[in-house]
Amino acid sequence: MKFGFIVEANVPHGLTQHRRYKQMIDEAVFAEEAGFDFWGASEQHFMGNIGMSATEVMYAAVAAKTSRIRLRHMIRLLLKFNHPLRIAEQLTTLDLISDGRAELGTGRSNSIIALNAFGIDPTETRAQWNESLDIIATALSEEWTEHKGKYWTIPPTYLTPKPLQEPHPPLSVAASSMEMHQIAGEKGIGCMGFDNYLGWGRVEDAAKLYKEAIKAPTAQVGKCVNDTLSFLVLPAYCAKTREKALKEGGPTVIEFLRVVIQVYENLAKTSPDYAYMAESGTIASMLDDIDQLLEHTPGVLCGTPEYFVEQIARLESLGYDEVILRVDGDMTHRQIMEALDLIGAHVIPSFKSPRNVMWGSPFGEGTTFLP
Repeated sequence: MKFGFIVEANVPHGLTQHRRYKQMIDEAVFAEEAGFDFWGASEQHFMGNIGMSATEVMYAAVAAKTSRIRLRHMIRLLLKFNHPLRIAEQLTTLDLISDGRAELGTGRSNSIIALNAFGIDPTETRAQWNESLDIIATALSEEWTEHKGKYWTIPPTYLTPKPLQEPHPPLSVAASSMEMHQIAGEKGIGCMGFDNYLGWGRVEDAAKLYKEAIKAPTAQVGKCVNDTLSFLVLPAYCAKTREKALKEGGPTVIEFLRVVIQVYENLAKTSPDYAYMAESGTIASMLDDIDQLLEHTPGVLCGTPEYFVEQIARLESLGYDEVILRVDGDMTHRQIMEALDLIGAHVIPSFKSPRNVMWGSPFGEGTTFLP
């Protein structure tokens, strides 16, 4: 099991964006020290105090201050306002300056605000993502790129620079629908899955669908298969006691879900491709009962390190290879750092070197070795 840390530039009330961006860089550096395998940010636009619009700039800053942690875009929007060759150029440049740590996670947006602002028809986002991904995969893996499609016409073009990783950095997609889990497997790319808070049954079904499809990709893009299934936890908060976790992280969980439900319901009305998002509204009745919510879905985690280990182990048993934790929200920088420290000290080692983790004395309570 690998561990990812995702931020969405959530700026708490009263804090400057300048200070928060500096804090996020420090948090990324600390995540590397804590043992996280990869770090990334979500490309969002015009969402007020949530979202990072120029993710490529932040990745460069984090790359300069880290040496081991991998840098995965979570996600870059493959839509008409992001030219696929520009995304490829930025990715390969990041791969060079990070010594081969770049990864490209892709998506098609979950915000009607951004789609409206950039003039993107919601009924065409999947087609734009699909065409852009083909172009990027070709640009990364072939010497020359040439393309003539519905959205892009590209004459023979030589991408420069070329990536450091061979044959190219790993490709993946954010998948919140069952259909996209299937498509990810067929394309032979990694799948960053999310259950829309619909529960453990949905989590299990999605894993089975992806794992079956990727056994024999029928529409592979790029030169290599990335057989990696991740689960997104939005949001996550870890504390020494359950009471402390719920007090400090609980409000962020509830407020974040209220926003998600509203955003998803609005987007669901715009296109059949987004209609499934309306299902997230089924958890509205649980927002007043966080215990029920935490039992219902692993889409949110809020509790002790032991609780995190139990939930993540259950995901692992279902076939998930990675977990991506959004430790971000209306909490202080210190609280975020403390949560990352607990995850790094207790949760990650439970999967990397479980025999090395001491949850209690094997000799029982009260044992003494003094004569």
